[in-house]
Amino acid sequence: MKLLVIILSGLLGATALSAETFFTLKGVKKVYPVVEISGADVPKEAKTYMTDAVRTMTRELGIDTDGYSQRSLALLVSEHYTGKTPRIDVRLLIGEQVRRQDSDEKVFGITYQNVSSFALDAETVEDALEDAVDELLAKFADQYEQEQGTFRRVDEKGGDVASALGYGTDYAEAVETARAQGKNVMLVLVSNFCPWCRKFEEQVLRKEDVNALVHQKYVPVILNKEKDPFPAELDMAFTPVVYFIDPATQKSYHQSVGYNERDAFMHWLRTDTGR
Repeated sequence: MKLLVIILSGLLGATALSAETFFTLKGVKKVYPVVEISGADVPKEAKTYMTDAVRTMTRELGIDTDGYSQRSLALLVSEHYTGKTPRIDVRLLIGEQVRRQDSDEKVFGITYQNVSSFALDAETVEDALEDAVDELLAKFADQYEQEQGTFRRVDEKGGDVASALGYGTDYAEAVETARAQGKNVMLVLVSNFCPWCRKFEEQVLRKEDVNALVHQKYVPVILNKEKDPFPAELDMAFTPVVYFIDPATQKSYHQSVGYNERDAFMHWLRTDTGR
């Protein structure tokens, strides 16, 4: 195990490659998670967020992370310079023993890799790092689910989440539409620089089965609480928050605060009787 961690950690200093997947992810059922940070300007406290994000993703995908495995899923952060500009590389990869084609020899190989890079800015590094981590994990989850034949993301139909999902962006209009259609309103409130909002959008709301059920039962609307108008009584300190609203009274009969895993959110959608 120590050798595997040393090999993976050594890749922090390697030159960043283009995103490549040499093998499919279909047979990946168990991994040993590794999270490593290198670089004086990278906040070490970010390791907690990264570890939690990997744990959440693997649990949602049903990938076993208990005990040791020779296959490692590694989330690695390193710092380098492009000329005089410091940059941060965030790399998600799978390292494992593989058999050479022309012999029985086993070697350690990288069978999945994707990289996100951004310029270092002391004021925004933590937010940018969390966004990069969320993006890499979302792409991994998409490919994994597609190859398992389970869930697929909604195809991009525009430059923002509302356009892609077919959500409204006007609260008053959503209420009127819900009254006319005899449905309740599902209001999603997000905010700027909210990694859990982006995670909820990418890993839950963009799933085809989630989006289909949302539109079947509700008139959905998504608003940025920092710029879009919405009822003041629905304001709270946390985002994301999802309100389920009776359009006749405009009162919320249920709210879901914070990031919800897909299974838990789908369970609520299925069992909601619109009381």
